[in-house]
Amino acid sequence: MATSMTGFARQRFELAGSALVIEVKTLNHKTLDIHCRLPEPYWALDVPLRRRVKDYVCRGRVDLKITLEQENAGAIELNQPVYAAYLQILQAVSPPGTSWDPVALLSLPQILTSREEELPEESFWPFLEDTLARLRADREREGDLLWADIKDKVRSLAELLNRLEGLAALQEEEVGTRLRQRLSQLGELEENRVLTEVALLADKSNINEEMVRFRAHLGELEKWGGRREAVGRRLEFLGQEMLREVNTIAAKSALYEISKTAVEIKSQLEKIREQVLNIE
Repeated sequence: MATSMTGFARQRFELAGSALVIEVKTLNHKTLDIHCRLPEPYWALDVPLRRRVKDYVCRGRVDLKITLEQENAGAIELNQPVYAAYLQILQAVSPPGTSWDPVALLSLPQILTSREEELPEESFWPFLEDTLARLRADREREGDLLWADIKDKVRSLAELLNRLEGLAALQEEEVGTRLRQRLSQLGELEENRVLTEVALLADKSNINEEMVRFRAHLGELEKWGGRREAVGRRLEFLGQEMLREVNTIAAKSALYEISKTAVEIKSQLEKIREQVLNIE
């Protein structure tokens, strides 16, 4: 089934003593547009992270945010060079035998240092992949709802097209009758000429070719919309082609019922177009 461009997924997990949250939100967009907000320790993952997003999302705006809720400060150590420098200064300015409060010493700037642990990159990717899988599942659920609504409108279009086929024969008769009445007002004319004029006008008002193409496009839309892949652009194109055909039918209309039916078809096509804009 079709996949929606809108979706959301969130996951909280712990990694190397740090608590992180991944949030991914997708919205409608003509192309794939990825925006990442990463904490400083994860900046180096930006490029490979984008590559993994592309495995799950083909089209739409992607807002991916990683929040570091609790950071692992690493092992705390005494900064020996700084401590030695402080001690030398204190000994130089203090009387002999003076002792110093160790707690006060530890509060001096830069006397303590932390050894940050290296980012466990390989352990991070499974959490990201799982979040992206949840996002895809959410988009697929939304896509199923969109496609169910579109299928209802496709069935409605098929019924309207059947109505048009019945009206097409009536239109040919109506066009012939009107032309004969007009020609009769001009006086006596050769029957062959009358038949020729009727045939020419009937051909100009014939809508069978447009209906055949419309039905073919409708079948393509139904076939492609049922696929679990990026089909949004193709569905948009098919909708445009069907609209072109129904506009031609409306222009050729010689019966009010055909014009009325064409308006109903265009209304249904517009509703489908609005839904297709949400499909990946």
